[in-house]
Amino acid sequence: MQFTIGDTEEGCDFLGARYVVYGVHLEGFLFCKMRYSQLHRWNEKLRRYFGSNRVPDFPPKNYLAQTESMAEERRLLLQEYLQKVGEDPVISASEIFTTLLKKAQQETFKIHPRAILLEILLADGTKLLINTHTCDSAERMLAIAAQEIELSRQFLEYFALYLICEHPNGGYSVLKKLNAFELPFVSLWSLQNENSRIMIRKSYLDPLKDRILMGSIAGVLLLYSQAKYELERGWVRPTPDQYRKLKAFQEADKKRELLELMEEVKFYGYLQFEDCTCDYPEPNCPVTVRVGNYEINCCIQLPNNHIKETSFKVNRIRCWRISVQIPLQEEMKPKPELSFEYQDSQDSWQWVTICMHQAFLLGRCIKEISIHKPKLAGNHAEMQLESVAPRF
Repeated sequence: MQFTIGDTEEGCDFLGARYVVYGVHLEGFLFCKMRYSQLHRWNEKLRRYFGSNRVPDFPPKNYLAQTESMAEERRLLLQEYLQKVGEDPVISASEIFTTLLKKAQQETFKIHPRAILLEILLADGTKLLINTHTCDSAERMLAIAAQEIELSRQFLEYFALYLICEHPNGGYSVLKKLNAFELPFVSLWSLQNENSRIMIRKSYLDPLKDRILMGSIAGVLLLYSQAKYELERGWVRPTPDQYRKLKAFQEADKKRELLELMEEVKFYGYLQFEDCTCDYPEPNCPVTVRVGNYEINCCIQLPNNHIKETSFKVNRIRCWRISVQIPLQEEMKPKPELSFEYQDSQDSWQWVTICMHQAFLLGRCIKEISIHKPKLAGNHAEMQLESVAPRF
């Protein structure tokens, strides 16, 4: 989990006393808003439950009027505290931690508990309506959706709910993978975007894991819906012969045969990101980024309009960081970027920066690859997420 506090606002209580409200973002999206006193009470609950040795130090109170520099220091310290708490595997997996987060998300957006019919999309745009609740977690909603399509609970770990944004041309962009504790209805409502949807997609980037699901009718259905979309949108790159066979399987509704052949297709199982820019090999090069098969694949448009395809292997990434550049004009959106230190074929190290609004999603992909395949690290230093802080 990647927590940031990217903005603050001033509030006033019923006695006229002023206070600061911190916008807590989770993986690039506003998750909740909390006062210092609320975060302090939150910290006290964690300390009572886990002990003071496990929970990181909380930023101390200031009894004097805060200057601008003091306020900024507190914001950064609170951000560092949340990040450390979220990175602790014991705390972040505990029920008390996830309950506190769910309550904070619900209270921030003032979503009242009620039963709802929620639309969940499959990857090819097929719609699934489920009976759920505004305060149901992503884990709960995924289980309900799985029951609707008769997917066995033993296969739930291979899928997740995602926030996506539909495009006028019929395509979509994946915005965020929802954590198990998040409230999907609240996350969707908080975006205030009529083009945003919730989608069920496979949660892994290794296409060989498809074989685990091939014996499940519902599993095949979900895999096929995603493979069909990737084929039709050009996310994969089959040879002419592969394409001909794939279309024949699709027309004959031979789902398993199509999926088996897709394992051989270039970029199958990769997550494709929206067009962005990178500083490799030259600054401000347009690039199409795909992540899968333990690599970051970049199709880079060079200044001479030639296309250079480069694959950065995750086992050669020593460390990486995400930063957010805050524009001077308020109407402009912040510009996230992900940078990683990479060891090239000549064993020299260099930093590569990709500027993209999906930087947090890319960071999560890199982290999940490194967790699921720890031996990729080889003799390199442990992959780390550096402190995430808005950069002015």
